[in-house]
Amino acid sequence: MQAWVVGGTSGIGAEIVEQLKQREIASLVISNDMAAGAQLKNRGVAFEYLDLAQTPGEVAHRTGDLLQHYGHPIYVFMSAGLTRETTALNTTPEDWGLLANVNLLGVVQLCNTVARAWRSVAFAPWKRHVVILGSVNALRPLSSQGAYSVMKAGLHAYAKCLSNDVADAAIRVNTVVPGAIWTPMNQSLLSLEDETEKRRVAESSLVGRWGLAEEIAEVALWVALDSPVFLTGAELVVDGGHVVKR
Repeated sequence: MQAWVVGGTSGIGAEIVEQLKQREIASLVISNDMAAGAQLKNRGVAFEYLDLAQTPGEVAHRTGDLLQHYGHPIYVFMSAGLTRETTALNTTPEDWGLLANVNLLGVVQLCNTVARAWRSVAFAPWKRHVVILGSVNALRPLSSQGAYSVMKAGLHAYAKCLSNDVADAAIRVNTVVPGAIWTPMNQSLLSLEDETEKRRVAESSLVGRWGLAEEIAEVALWVALDSPVFLTGAELVVDGGHVVKR
């Protein structure tokens, strides 16, 4: 499989899978959503179960098994994520652990395992690429999603560290930073009848609307497939101007 899409059963990840398919790039979808995975298999898309909420050691072991079975991908898209709508102060110890594993520690172990495997074989220089889907909350923390903001900030820092660690092997690492995107995760946080809050979020950007999953996927694919080699260790903010809006 040329590409692995972690969290590819929903939202931005699912759109990345669709756009890879349009470009005739074979992808392996990795997720803990077995029902969505079964639907993908029926459409001829490869799927494997992996739950980032497991211990980091279990994630690393499972990733190693996938590498043995499928071989080395060229591109890894990390799009999995989980949030809780509560402040950092009020987040329970159990949720701190869960959000840490899914949004940070599991991602670290999966990427580290792949990166170590990549270093052991010869590839075309700078062809291998990890694209991490971060969050604008890492740059402008949202108090109502405190723990999620903390973990995404850690993920952004990890991506920069990893880009340094693998540069000598001509591997690229970049972070795409979405703003408010109308995905199932965000939909679950907002009542369909809560039009006031939906408008408030939309108007918090210069563009004045929610972003679309396909817009973020387009950027993620451009970064991985078409961007110049000189782009590495970067954060590409795709938020409709949310961060810069006065």
